[in-house]
Amino acid sequence: MSKTVVNILKYILFLGIGVALFYWATLDITRGAFIVNTAPTTFEVGSGFSENAEGWKEVRIAPVKEELDQTPFVVMHQDNMVHQGLLSSDKENEVRFFVPEGMNTFAMTLPEGDFEFVIKGVDRTDELITDMKRASIPGIALSFLFGYLAIVSRGMRWLIILEPLGYKPNMWRSIHAVAFGYFANTFVPRSGELARCAALNQTDEVPVDKLFGTVISERVVDMVMLLIFMSVAVITNLDAFNTLLSNMTGGDEGDGASSLWMYLGIAAAIGLLVLIVFRKKIMATSIFQKVKGFVLGVLEGLKSVLKMKRKGMFIFHTVFIWNMYFFMAYIIYMSIDATSHMTVFQALFVMVAGGFGMVLPAPGGIGSYHWTVKLGFIALGMSGALGFAVANVLWLTQTVMIIIGGGIGYLILMLYRIRRDRKLAQHGS
Repeated sequence: MSKTVVNILKYILFLGIGVALFYWATLDITRGAFIVNTAPTTFEVGSGFSENAEGWKEVRIAPVKEELDQTPFVVMHQDNMVHQGLLSSDKENEVRFFVPEGMNTFAMTLPEGDFEFVIKGVDRTDELITDMKRASIPGIALSFLFGYLAIVSRGMRWLIILEPLGYKPNMWRSIHAVAFGYFANTFVPRSGELARCAALNQTDEVPVDKLFGTVISERVVDMVMLLIFMSVAVITNLDAFNTLLSNMTGGDEGDGASSLWMYLGIAAAIGLLVLIVFRKKIMATSIFQKVKGFVLGVLEGLKSVLKMKRKGMFIFHTVFIWNMYFFMAYIIYMSIDATSHMTVFQALFVMVAGGFGMVLPAPGGIGSYHWTVKLGFIALGMSGALGFAVANVLWLTQTVMIIIGGGIGYLILMLYRIRRDRKLAQHGS
């Protein structure tokens, strides 16, 4: 099987995983939970959990408190009673019934005092659209701007890395090449680094191997920044981090972190034992050589950073880039009433949670980003549906920015190359 076919199959696989995660993230919307704390109240049903022979959709009522047990209720649809039943406090079973698609009215005998329970299988699409519309236009515009400023700073930082190698490409062509790299990455995961190197090579004639070597230096520094951001997010949100791990692994709440460390400890012990027993055979494998090459590349990248003439500016751009990554999300949170109360550390936690999703090489992070941001919101005790809405706004804003910025960047680079080639042809003739 050729390498091209393998890459195509990988692309299809990760795209499929991304679409599946996006679908799972939407389940809180298409068959979400609706809190009942007053009666009568209306709710909308879409796909529900299942469908009966009449085409009606299944909804469920979660177990209620003891004082509501056996309380009678009815469900009306267009002034017709479509179901009557009793609430149940049995924690092993949910009350399940079928109702017509569309708007339904729930009514019950009102108990004394306050009450609250959940109807599951409710269509919350209108709520999703409403939450997304609550993001202010100025907030979206600033998020767009902050995202592009990170690209500009990354392009300028690239020039600083190239200086010790004796190359001085044009600043704006460097920025446009970086923008084009993000553009390529949106459609073909992990292609952006090679794409931007090839773009700058064609306009400024810097050797691709030299350009690609500088990417290692960037990776090392960005890895350090990611670890710093992640450490701060975890330390300031330990309970939420534990819940996030539990939700991602499917374990019980409170077991996430302990299970993770247990699995890591077991894996490390087994790996060390295998390494000791079979070290000569392992060292001769291609996988070991790749790992060794990566480690040496990281060390080489660190050395190249130390050799830079403008270390201060390099550090400034690095800090600026990562601050822009944070603020392009934070400004969206602050522009929506439902998330405007979030603290800086909570916003940082959701940013890191979204970063986990971007690790999966799905095109543009579709699905995986939405899923992990939603889990981040749930871990903080907020609505998963709200998290999905915010993830949509952020993802759409940054994707549009990348497509516009990268597309324009590519056109500018292409036009520059065409004009340069024409001038060379004229001088040659």
